[in-house]
Amino acid sequence: MNTPYLETTQKQEGWQATFAFQVFHRPAAEWLSMRWGFNAGALLDEALDRYRLFIESQSLSEAAFLANDQLADRTLTLRGINLPGKGLQMALIGKTISTDKSHAQQAAKDYARELFSTFPHDFILQPAEEKKDYESLYGRDFFTKIPQVAAIQRAAALIQPLEKYQYFSGIWQSSPRANEQIWRALSNTQKTAMLNITLQPSIMYSGEKEMLLDAKKTIANIYIDAKEDEEQEESIFADYLTWAEAYIKRRLTPWKNFFQLQIHVLMDGPVDENLLRSIAAPITRVPTENSMPGFQILRPASREEEKEWCERICSLDFITTTMHINDLADVDEAFAVFRLPYRPEAGLPGANFISAVTDPPTPPSG
Repeated sequence: MNTPYLETTQKQEGWQATFAFQVFHRPAAEWLSMRWGFNAGALLDEALDRYRLFIESQSLSEAAFLANDQLADRTLTLRGINLPGKGLQMALIGKTISTDKSHAQQAAKDYARELFSTFPHDFILQPAEEKKDYESLYGRDFFTKIPQVAAIQRAAALIQPLEKYQYFSGIWQSSPRANEQIWRALSNTQKTAMLNITLQPSIMYSGEKEMLLDAKKTIANIYIDAKEDEEQEESIFADYLTWAEAYIKRRLTPWKNFFQLQIHVLMDGPVDENLLRSIAAPITRVPTENSMPGFQILRPASREEEKEWCERICSLDFITTTMHINDLADVDEAFAVFRLPYRPEAGLPGANFISAVTDPPTPPSG
């Protein structure tokens, strides 16, 4: 791997070093020749497994996080920008933080090499070696215009019998091909538009665990009261309580790893509601066995707040809009959201991806 360009800046929390990779689809013929299975369907299954492994590799155990592991101080952003007249530009941008400038730079180099080595080989990663290439992938010119922005969040589920624990965020979930819709919708915007997904290892704090445990006890007491009152009709909230129990069980599963994850859509002009819905629906799909509350859209309250959002998104920082627990996502959820599209042999209709600027590697013979 060639050494990527590093942008090093000093912020209040320390020195930050940032790098960028442009992501290209591997040529179809070469990609198809890589499958171990018997058909293209098997290839997609293999590719998704490789991608899931990559997401798993980015997580940290709670013990490592609390031990102040330096890997907890790094952030990864998936940034897709539709450039009208040019096509869809896909990029991975990484950031490391340290109190020492040289440590931040070395950590960024190590992180970049790790990403280059472990990112699914279904794609080609090309590091931005020059400042101008880095700023293009970063979207520097786009951010200087202070684009309008909206956040996509999991909808909050109302559980009325739980009183102070009334709201629980839903779950990010998708299917193998659902995210094709996201990139097709983004590709057809008439103005410059960006999909920005930021991911960082995190944990569920003790206070958040206690809140969920208290809610669990409250549900148990509701069941006890209902059992003692044999003549009481079944509550209309019974199914909601069952859903809340499953949610709490999933969040409190031992040794579960978490990420902090946020999704934003930015546009040169008003952010189209149709685009937001087209992006949010594939990552909040309702499975056959359980219902989910879906998604919600959050926008800045003022132009000043919108400017602040843009600055934080630009620098790969998180925006404080809700409680920390509402931004938590487990590995399954991160895998459902933080995903690049696959392109079949015939291409992905309606999506115009920018092709590799250099000749792709020659596939092995035989």
